[in-house]
Amino acid sequence: MRRRDLIRAGAAASGVGLLGSRAAWASWGDAPSADATAALLGPGVRAEKCLELFLYGGMTAFESFYAIPDYGRPDDPDPALRNTQWHLWADRHERVFSRQCGWTDAASWLQPWMPDANGQTVHLGPIVQPFRDRPDLLERLRVVVMRHDLEPHEAAIPLALSGFRLGNPRMAGMGAHLQRYHLDREPSRVIPFSYVFTPNTEISTDNIRVASQVGLHPGSARPLALTLSANTQIADLIGRLALGDDAATFDPLLAYYTDRARARYADAGGALLRSRAIDDHAYAVASLRNAPALAQVLTQDLFTATAGASCDFAANDDLTGMGIGAAVGLLQHPTTPARYVNVVDGGLETADGGGGYDTHFEHLETQASNLSHSLRQLADRINAPGEGDPTKLDLDETMVIITTDFGRTPYAQTNLGTNHHPYGYVQILLGGPIGADQAGVVGAIGPNGEADDYVTPGEFRAAALAAMGIYPFSPESFAVGDVRDVSSELEALLWLQSHVLGRS
Repeated sequence: MRRRDLIRAGAAASGVGLLGSRAAWASWGDAPSADATAALLGPGVRAEKCLELFLYGGMTAFESFYAIPDYGRPDDPDPALRNTQWHLWADRHERVFSRQCGWTDAASWLQPWMPDANGQTVHLGPIVQPFRDRPDLLERLRVVVMRHDLEPHEAAIPLALSGFRLGNPRMAGMGAHLQRYHLDREPSRVIPFSYVFTPNTEISTDNIRVASQVGLHPGSARPLALTLSANTQIADLIGRLALGDDAATFDPLLAYYTDRARARYADAGGALLRSRAIDDHAYAVASLRNAPALAQVLTQDLFTATAGASCDFAANDDLTGMGIGAAVGLLQHPTTPARYVNVVDGGLETADGGGGYDTHFEHLETQASNLSHSLRQLADRINAPGEGDPTKLDLDETMVIITTDFGRTPYAQTNLGTNHHPYGYVQILLGGPIGADQAGVVGAIGPNGEADDYVTPGEFRAAALAAMGIYPFSPESFAVGDVRDVSSELEALLWLQSHVLGRS
C-alpha cells in the first residue's frame, strides 16, 4: 500500500487520524470546522478580487498617511526628537508641496482624520492628495501601522510580500494563495487568476520575485509574472506566432513526449508514484498549449506605455500607470476576470537608491512625485459613488492593498535623504470588507517614530486572505504561531478579522 493511501485510510477510520480534521477539507482555503466556516467573511462582505500596489523601496509615512504635527516640533522638550517626522523637512515644504506639486494652500497640507491607538489624531499629508480629493475613498480607508526588524531590502521585501522570512519553505506571495484557491474551484480554466507585474527597473538582488513564489503550493499556483517595459510585446510572445502552421504538428509531438515522461513515474496500473512534480510539468505543458487563448486576454493595448508627469517631473514611459491600468483591465475583464494582481511600483521617477521610494539622498521631492502619481493613477480607476463604469474597480467587490518593504526614518540620513525604517510604518487596506465602520487607524507610532502598537507582516498577509473569505491557516499558508497572543486557529482568525480588518 502506498504511504498516502495508508494515511488516508487511517484518517477515514479514526475520523481525525494523522491528518486531523483537515482531511475533511473539500478544497484548499476551506475552513476545517463549522465554527471556522461560520467565522469566515461571506459573500457581500468579503472581497472577491484584490489589487495590490507594492511601493518598492519604502514609502514614507510621515508626509503621507500618518502625520501627527504635535510630534517632532522644533520646540519639543526632548532635543533628540526636535525637527523629526512631519517637521523634518519643514524648510522644504513650500518648495516641494507648493511650487513643484501645486498644493499652494499651506493651511491644508495636513488634513485631520482619525485617532490612532494612543488617542493622537492622525493627519493625512499632502502627498496623498489624490485620495483626499475623493472622500468616498477615505470612507473605506484603513491605515495599518506595521513593524518588523529587517532593514536590508533583500530581507524586508520577501517578508513584506509573503509574511515570512527568507528560508521559510512556506514563503509564497499572495498571488499563489489566490491562484490555488480559485483553480481548485474552477480547474478547467486556462486563464490565470493571479498576475504579478514588475518594472524593468527592478534590482535583481532585492528578491521581489517572492511575489510570484509558490512555497509549498503546487506549481499550478504560480501567478503569471510579467516584466513591464516601454516595449513590452507580451501578446506577440504568448501568441506562439513563431510556430505558425507548425503548431498543428508541434502540439501532438509535445503531448507524446509528455505522456512518455509520465509513464516513467507510474506503476503497472498507471498510478503515478510521485505526482507533484509531474503534475506541475503537465500543467506547464497545458499552459503552453493554451497560450493563444491567454493572448486574447493579455492584449497589447493593456501594455502600451504613455508619458506621465507629477510634481514637475515628467517621464516618457509611465510604467506604474501602465501596470495599474493593465491590472484593472484584467480584474475587470468581462469573461475571465483576474482575482489578484500585484503591481510593483518602481516609481514614475526611479529613486536614488533604487525602486520608486528608496530615497537616501533626495527624500521629499521623489516621495511626493511618485506616491501622488501612483495614488492618482489608482483613484482615477476606481468608480466614484453612482458612476458604475464597468471598466473601473468597484470597491464593494475589489479590495485594494498598498504595501511596502518598510518606511523611512523620521530623521535625516543625509543632507536631503532618509534611511530604511522598519520600526514604524504603515500599509493600507481600501474597500472590500473595509466600509465606513472599519475606516480608521490600526495601531500607533510614537513620538520617536517607532510603533508601540502594530501589526506584523505575517499578520497583515493572513488578514488579507481572511478579507477574501479564505481560511488563512493551512500547511501552505500561515499557522497559529504567526499571530501573536492567540492559542488556536479560530481565535487567530477572529483576531485578524476584528483587529486588522475591523469586522466584529
